[in-house]
Amino acid sequence: MHLQRLLKTASFKLTALYVLLFGLSVAALATVFYFNAVRVLDAQERARIQSEASMLRGEYERGGLPALLSGIRERQRGRIAGGLDYTVYRGDGTRLFGNLPKVPFEKGWKHTSGPPDGDEPPGQLEQLLVYRLPLSNGLWLMVGDDIGHIRELGHVIEDMSIWGLLLAVTLGVIGGAALSLAFLRRIDSITRTAEAIIAGDMARRIPLRGADDDIDRLATTLNRMLDRIGSLVESVRHVSNDIAHDLRTPLARLRQVLEDGRRSARTPAEYEATTERAIREIDSILETFSAILRIAQIEAGTRRSGFRRLDLSGLAESLVHSFAPVAEDGGKSLSASIAPGLVLEGDAELLTQMMVNLIENAIRHSRDGAAIVIGLRNGPAGAEFSVADDGPGIPAGERERIFRRFYRLERSRSTAGSGLGLSLVAAIANLHDAKIIVSDNHPGLKIVIVFSQAKSETARERPLSRAAE
Repeated sequence: MHLQRLLKTASFKLTALYVLLFGLSVAALATVFYFNAVRVLDAQERARIQSEASMLRGEYERGGLPALLSGIRERQRGRIAGGLDYTVYRGDGTRLFGNLPKVPFEKGWKHTSGPPDGDEPPGQLEQLLVYRLPLSNGLWLMVGDDIGHIRELGHVIEDMSIWGLLLAVTLGVIGGAALSLAFLRRIDSITRTAEAIIAGDMARRIPLRGADDDIDRLATTLNRMLDRIGSLVESVRHVSNDIAHDLRTPLARLRQVLEDGRRSARTPAEYEATTERAIREIDSILETFSAILRIAQIEAGTRRSGFRRLDLSGLAESLVHSFAPVAEDGGKSLSASIAPGLVLEGDAELLTQMMVNLIENAIRHSRDGAAIVIGLRNGPAGAEFSVADDGPGIPAGERERIFRRFYRLERSRSTAGSGLGLSLVAAIANLHDAKIIVSDNHPGLKIVIVFSQAKSETARERPLSRAAE
């Protein structure tokens, strides 16, 4: 079974394909080399034989048959390995000299084979290339050589090519198997991690080898995806728990209102008052669910399609003008320091909601006579929108938790609200790639939203209308 999995892996199939292509390439190169080598050696052999025949014909023309035979004997006396063989025939077929087999008397080349006609030992002159040259007086000169060594060289090339091909294929298969085993082990590691996560171990992650190869990069991406899924699952779990905990009170209050109305209402006016109270409670619950759905929509990133270039400075100024009377009515002061010319790519409706939530939160939870300061400046990391007050502030240990859904400080339990305002702020900030900084205002609390994508433009450069307006 393990072998079958090995043979089915993509790496083994790819290696097998490369081995096949390499083998075909080696075979093609060996064939070309074989034929070229044989052709070159054959051409050299023919040139050598033909040159010898031409020189002997010259000697015959200068000195006749005795000179020809003398030249042949002299060459044979100095013959070494690889020397040529010579034979002279009369036109009637009588052999005057030599032991080459008889071949038809036609000028040119002739291939022949077989044992020699003479005292040569067996095995000699078995594969012959003979050049036939007519002389005067009906004589024929034949010069030949055993070309078996050329064919032997060809066989050597063939054998070397076959062994080289077998070696290449063997090494390729072994290398492919080793590569596939390593690949299979890493795939099994990913599979085991996935199965563990399916079984409920959401903390399991794919191990990395540190090789920074494709599989490591894939594993890193998958681990990031699993981290994101884990955080979403954890968020859903928290939301479920928070909904079960925080909606119990308004639902219990609604039931109490209806129970009181059923038990004590006697007149139409009393029934109408009970109905009005129940509707208010239901509206509060619906607002809570609407806020939850809005946060989920924002966190899903679907609102990015609505991003437009907007005047962030103008948006902040308009909100300050709108909320200054509200703060005065509550016995508090609202001041602002807004830098002009700051623009941002974003969703104007959501950014307005975020700023409104922060300003309303400061007004609602600060003491009477508190001073609330709204700021917008071009900081070193981008545009910084801030809301600060001189109220009681938030303990350092609880500042990170105020952006959780339904989280409320103990002293704020009696204040109207669902505990989702700052959660909505965090979702909108994250959608706009903004960073939230919560710090002590000495006294009071200061929340800063840093928009790293914002930039400053002069009035001449920015023909923008105020998005909030």
